[in-house]
Amino acid sequence: MVATDGLNGVGTGSGKRIPRLEGLRGLLAAGVLVYHVAFMAGITSFIQQPGDGVWGVLTDGLGVMLPPFFVLSGMFLYRPFARATLAEGDRPAVGHFLLRRALRILPLYWLVAVVGLLTINFFNIDSVGDVLRPLLLVHFFWAAGQPMFGLEHTWTVPAEISFYLVLPILAWLGHRYARRTGDVARRARRMLLPVAGFALIGLAWVVYSRIPSLVASRVFSFEQYFWPLHFLHYFAGGMALAVASAYAEATSRQPSLHRLTARWPSLLWLVALVTYVVYGLKPFGAPVPGAWSGFVYEMSGIVAASIFSMAIVLLVTVANSGTRALDAVLGNRPLRYLGRVSYGIYLWHVLVIEYWFSNGALFGVPAVASVQWRGTVNFWVLLAFTAALTLLAATASYYLVERPLARLASRRSSGTESIAPSATVPTADAPGTAPAAPGTAPATGTTTGTDAPALADSGSGARR
Repeated sequence: MVATDGLNGVGTGSGKRIPRLEGLRGLLAAGVLVYHVAFMAGITSFIQQPGDGVWGVLTDGLGVMLPPFFVLSGMFLYRPFARATLAEGDRPAVGHFLLRRALRILPLYWLVAVVGLLTINFFNIDSVGDVLRPLLLVHFFWAAGQPMFGLEHTWTVPAEISFYLVLPILAWLGHRYARRTGDVARRARRMLLPVAGFALIGLAWVVYSRIPSLVASRVFSFEQYFWPLHFLHYFAGGMALAVASAYAEATSRQPSLHRLTARWPSLLWLVALVTYVVYGLKPFGAPVPGAWSGFVYEMSGIVAASIFSMAIVLLVTVANSGTRALDAVLGNRPLRYLGRVSYGIYLWHVLVIEYWFSNGALFGVPAVASVQWRGTVNFWVLLAFTAALTLLAATASYYLVERPLARLASRRSSGTESIAPSATVPTADAPGTAPAAPGTAPATGTTTGTDAPALADSGSGARR
């Protein structure tokens, strides 16, 4: 049995849903929502403010819930390209690939952006550019003066779109280099070289942008810490897993990493648990922006989130790595449903939190930084309100927007390989496709550490 058996048809064109994967997406999306609620309830840590005891550590640890979405995107979207190179089959049509991705992510994002601009930011809009920038996905690249209260977590959409545009180029480079040898194992290793370069570029930027002297002098704006460069290593990790999976299918031999996962899944569960706790405790360094202790604090979180993401994705996608307990937890109907509507959960929940605080045009006032209300609301009350309205909005948008467009994309690109529609980040596929979690900007020190986009809140109230 090769590794792809554990994917229950992912990437085979069957279009089958994968129970464990759907459940994982639901769990991750719920974790992002709970993190943001806990932040506004004053339970998590914030810059140099410690969290609320054990409960604070547990909710801070939820910062690792976003990066797995990027890993899933890298794995499932790169896998058809890797398979074509290793098995010498037909390569996916780039036009169809980009069309499917655009239809998967953009329409619902545009809907949420318009709702956010009208109901929260309307009185803060000063020009046509304030409307166009979010719609054109440049609001984080050109953020000066941009009102985006309730939309701070949408940095994941430009990150995903940027990856979609770069992925075919990386696949072409890997194919050109790998095809020079007839040995499948050597071809797989050659395909990993562009992926490794992709990861190193991202990691170099992550390290450079967190050098204490640059942080202290504010060389980078807060928004720049959510540019796609900061998350390349997560996508690259998923792409490496895609090559391993395609190799297993092409040769009927499992890579050593797959064998390890299948033989000792409990070891990877332990790794995931330890990295979750480390991210929550952040025992290394201190949240001091512009100091080397702050650099260590940030980087240790990024490392923890990266290891957690790879471990959890391996456990869910490698054949024979599951247990009855895993299938029972991730395969139950409620969690699978959350996974199905996870993109909507991710996109809508921050707006709902803003509504709780009567913030913005819907309530007849200009929007302000909601961080000023942090700690003024009961966690359970805000959680109940946010979960209920978010699930309602996500359900409606799934049946009225996402599912009809997914069917349209399938018809338009019939004959191309099925790319698991649930594999992007909360942005679009994965939790709904890539949203918020580790890695906040060192300048704020919020949930620092990994790449936590929709989890951190800047001093201006930006919840990334």
